[in-house]
Amino acid sequence: MQNSYRQINKYPSLIIIGCSLPFILWVVSDILPTFDDFTTLQSPQFSSPFSKELLPNDSFWRPWDYLFGCVLGWNTSLFPILNHIIIILGHTANTLLIYTICRKLDFSTIACHIATLLFFFSPASLGATLACDGLNQTYAQFWGLMALWGFLNHTGKGRIFLWFLCTMIAALSKENGLAWAVVPPIVSYAFKLIDKKRFLRYLMIGLSFAAFYFLLRFSFKVSGNINHEYIATSLTDHLKDLIQLLAYNWLPIDYMSIVYEPERNGLLAAVTLIASLPFLLLLVMRNRTFWKDKTLLLLVVCFFILASPHLLTLVSIMHNYATLSLTALIAAYLIHRMSHVKWVVPFFSLFLLAAIFTDIHHTIGAIQSGNLGKKLALEAISQTNKPIQRACCISITDDSVPKYSSFAVRPTEAFAWGLSVRHYNQYAWPAEISFVSLNKENADDVKHIADSLLQSGIECVWMVNDRQEKVVSLLNNNLSCSY
Repeated sequence: MQNSYRQINKYPSLIIIGCSLPFILWVVSDILPTFDDFTTLQSPQFSSPFSKELLPNDSFWRPWDYLFGCVLGWNTSLFPILNHIIIILGHTANTLLIYTICRKLDFSTIACHIATLLFFFSPASLGATLACDGLNQTYAQFWGLMALWGFLNHTGKGRIFLWFLCTMIAALSKENGLAWAVVPPIVSYAFKLIDKKRFLRYLMIGLSFAAFYFLLRFSFKVSGNINHEYIATSLTDHLKDLIQLLAYNWLPIDYMSIVYEPERNGLLAAVTLIASLPFLLLLVMRNRTFWKDKTLLLLVVCFFILASPHLLTLVSIMHNYATLSLTALIAAYLIHRMSHVKWVVPFFSLFLLAAIFTDIHHTIGAIQSGNLGKKLALEAISQTNKPIQRACCISITDDSVPKYSSFAVRPTEAFAWGLSVRHYNQYAWPAEISFVSLNKENADDVKHIADSLLQSGIECVWMVNDRQEKVVSLLNNNLSCSY
């Protein structure tokens, strides 16, 4: 009994995570797909595993996504439950790597455990861990941390080989993974594990990794199409992205109570803010001369290197995950530097409670959005009442209807342009789904458009309005449209 107590006392963070993991897996298994979940390569793919999708495709190159989608294509009943399991297990593996790296950097025991818990329960992880398409972000982080772990634990050619291999796999998981080509030597230099001469040498080697990736990337012919959503951003947009990135990484506030109008609750937002502030203030007050600390400044540089691919384009909720590992390492280092840690545990406990509450609230929202998508899809299937080959979805969008990322989506996005129908038909029908989007000002055109579609050979038109949580279906044997 005494030995068991010592083990729990020695590994409290790992015990807490291990006890939480079965419950987390059970809860996320209830999150159903919505909008983009049906369009990414991490949804069921039905073409050959050796198709051109393994090569660069326009603005991205993520072969692991496609291979995973092929697995789902062989057994569509695995979607999205397998996505959620693999993502949560990947996040857990990342958490164990954070703990291992903290131990390697010789942080104090309390610093290691707090960093581990911060990483695992942080709301910055939610965009990746609750989404069916969060696989790439999770595993770009995993292989990046593996690159750092390999760099810290090996020397000579073994170090360079592991660093190179893991960095390339990270970059092929998601493009921002290439940032790990330079982060490991900076971290090692920050903690005086390599001298300046070797640091500069390794930095040049890391940059050669990046050059190799780009040479390989652009040696394949691609169409050259670019998603302009990622580049058509203003200085104001970049500033907002930076604020969001820092807030999600460092403040576990219940953002749904702030952002999502139907559930806006100033009291909940204030309580989670107040609960999280003492821990952060303690970190700052006990490290007042942080700007003079070269190690800390280099860790901050690494944070922004990992953030740079997103700050230069855009930051969505999912992208907060890219920098979470450095947030945990920075927190661990600040705690490690403290001469007195009397208040660290109680203050971090409040911080952790705020994070867990935020996690739960956002998860409930994601479950409700998925259930809405399923409800609409089953309505459409019931109204269609027979297998069809060609269908069209008319979505009447209304930006005044509130939404909050993937945690709380509008009806048109929950219905996913009709793609949800195919999912709940076990991908049997329809074979072709086209899509028409109208804004609310043009809603009167829906009758004319629906009639034209039905007359042109479309067998069924599904109509969804952001203002109504229902589907109206029209078959080609009924050309009367009232919506």
